[in-house]
Amino acid sequence: MEIEKEIILLKAIYEHVNNMVNHSLIEVRGEPPQQTVTFNDYPHRSLFFIRLVDFLSCTDARGPLPKTSFLQGLANICESPNFSIEESESDLKETVSNFRYWLEETCEITIWVHSIDIEVNLKIKRVEAIKMSGDISKHNYLRSVGVAKGFRKVLQRSGVSTDLISALLALEDFQERFGDDVLVYMSSHTCEFLNNIRLGIRTYLQHEFKRSFTPENDGWLGRYSYDVPEKIASKYAVSCYWGLMNELRCNPYMEKFIIADGFRSKF
Repeated sequence: MEIEKEIILLKAIYEHVNNMVNHSLIEVRGEPPQQTVTFNDYPHRSLFFIRLVDFLSCTDARGPLPKTSFLQGLANICESPNFSIEESESDLKETVSNFRYWLEETCEITIWVHSIDIEVNLKIKRVEAIKMSGDISKHNYLRSVGVAKGFRKVLQRSGVSTDLISALLALEDFQERFGDDVLVYMSSHTCEFLNNIRLGIRTYLQHEFKRSFTPENDGWLGRYSYDVPEKIASKYAVSCYWGLMNELRCNPYMEKFIIADGFRSKF
């Protein structure tokens, strides 16, 4: 990946994580390695999953990058990193690989679907559940026909045939089981992955920050600049580079936390 595209994507991903894993939305409780994540209230929980759906989606094709999912773009960066020194991308690469594998795993979760009067052993990927629940949080049910079509396919995969209207009616049952239960359980592990991505980006770019950071006037009044690589030339990419370097100039927003095993294994 070209260095400008890499820096733009890294800045966008770092901002995404900042908007999800922060003290306004979540609280990390306990001491490592027995920690959990809780949401401050229901609206914050809904906002977290809406933002997570955005993060698990693709970049806008009309933007400064070709259309790609954020996680795929991050995986591509890790395969051919422009700022790697002594394999500084290794932590980030491992986290991204593990997170993508975890999201694509199929879980079997029992759900009572009241609208069709049946209990289903639902076979659903974690990423599917997250996206459907986040979209339901964002839209009224009458704007969730696309979600209903997706849920109908999940039901068919799980051995239950139904029509679209029944699937639309079943979204309330789905959200009660997943949005209020299963995904709340998964959120601790999800937040751990996201925070590790943020910390991994910091580790990956730490050598670049040390090379680039330049105090001015002997640091008088805290003035400084960055020695931006020559190949980062466009105004937008330069702004993203400065933004990322400024993130590294500060302490991590959240230190590493380690979720208890009991919040990794049930679903």
